[in-house]
Amino acid sequence: MCEVSPRAAIKWLNGDSIPGHEKIMTLSERLQVREEWLAYGRGPMELSKVSDTSAAYEATPAGDGQTAPNTRPADQPASYYRYPVIGYGQAGGWTECVIPYAPGAEPHLEATDYQAKGHAFWLEIKGDSMTAPPGATPTIPEGTLVLIDPGVEAAPGKLVVAQVDDSNEATFKKLVEDGGQRFLKALNPAYPVIAINGNCRIVGVAVEAKTRL
Repeated sequence: MCEVSPRAAIKWLNGDSIPGHEKIMTLSERLQVREEWLAYGRGPMELSKVSDTSAAYEATPAGDGQTAPNTRPADQPASYYRYPVIGYGQAGGWTECVIPYAPGAEPHLEATDYQAKGHAFWLEIKGDSMTAPPGATPTIPEGTLVLIDPGVEAAPGKLVVAQVDDSNEATFKKLVEDGGQRFLKALNPAYPVIAINGNCRIVGVAVEAKTRL
């Protein structure tokens, strides 16, 4: 079904490893179950969608002293997707084939309407290196949840999670290029720019951010 070896399939069944995103997608489609249920055992097993409530909205007619409303409910997305929230240490070891969970571990999942191209994850930002000066945008303060998609191309100007060879943890920075040389740049100018030259692996690209109030 997924063109894998019996040994790999046994590891999946024993909980020693988790299939990569492409194989999860294939399995869920063939078995007609939700990707989140298959990968993490969370939520309903059956495929389901959030209904679109926009068609059910009807404006109240004006008359008898009543005023027609000038607002309407926001259109709801057709589907929601949930991705795990992980730390900087786990993000450094994140690949399409290896998902760094201990056997039996159940990661916290955060929902979004974004359908990832790769095996996406949420990263909760620590520190102030991505807090831009007042008035500058974007700014990613501490505590922000950032959705990282490994399937998106890491082009200059994108915000990325990267693993530098001499570090035990991943870092979240802006990827910039100057004269053919690439750098990892913090949005906070108080932090130094990191030159990368074959000593860095881009884990994924930021595609969404949200802050808990």
